[in-house]
Amino acid sequence: MKAHKTILLGLATLALLAMAGCWGKPPAPPRPIVQRSTEGLIQQINDNNRLIRNLRSRVNITVELPGEKHSVSGHLILRKPSDRTQPPRELLLKGSDTLGAASFWMGSNNNGYWYKVDAPGSKNDTESFAPYGQDTEAQAALTLDMLSVLGVYELDVDSENGLWPVLRGYEAPPYYVLSFVEPMADGSLRARKDIWWHRRKQQVDLIELFDEQGHRYLSASLDDHQQFAGANLATKIRIVWHEKKLSLELKLKNLEVNSDRVSDKNFRQPKWAH
Repeated sequence: MKAHKTILLGLATLALLAMAGCWGKPPAPPRPIVQRSTEGLIQQINDNNRLIRNLRSRVNITVELPGEKHSVSGHLILRKPSDRTQPPRELLLKGSDTLGAASFWMGSNNNGYWYKVDAPGSKNDTESFAPYGQDTEAQAALTLDMLSVLGVYELDVDSENGLWPVLRGYEAPPYYVLSFVEPMADGSLRARKDIWWHRRKQQVDLIELFDEQGHRYLSASLDDHQQFAGANLATKIRIVWHEKKLSLELKLKNLEVNSDRVSDKNFRQPKWAH
């Protein structure tokens, strides 16, 4: 009887230990919060992104328009300019559904930008092309803004339209917010771009763009980061153009960094975009 009670007491003790979180391997301690200066954070982001010359990936695309939602699969391909003083231009984002009935196409090269949505029954079908040098800011914004928020380009402070980098830090949640701001006539500063960098994970989680009135018009959340060619890259990106009520969710797979398969032909304009 005494042995039986001892066994029961032992089992009860094990149960209590398990309930208290003492059973099995203890959870890993949280990673330390990394401290950075403004210059140090910009350098860390740039050191990471400099490892990426081009990118090619299969991608699942979810397009949301007012009252509509379409899912297509295709490719995301981009290539950085060899001259870092030149703005990013070369992009291909193209997909269609399994029946080929719905398609989405966004592209850019040194000649111009194009954008197309074609889906059965869609009220938002559109097709547009803007030649480089003759485009308006509004026509080019979809493609150029998208390139700027994918999290793969270096931050060039000297040519950031004369904007100043300002760093703010938060303990909970543990973020640095790197803002590129412009001075106003009254001496205040207005943000044009915010980059949210997680101080534990050491990665960019969110990029926001602001218009001349200080309103946020675009946000891009960067998730599911993985390592490719030594670089930390987001493989799930959700981009929202708030005023246009347009959003894109990109889920990257079979991703290649610095691929020999990326060439000029990937960025040729389609026949309708001339």
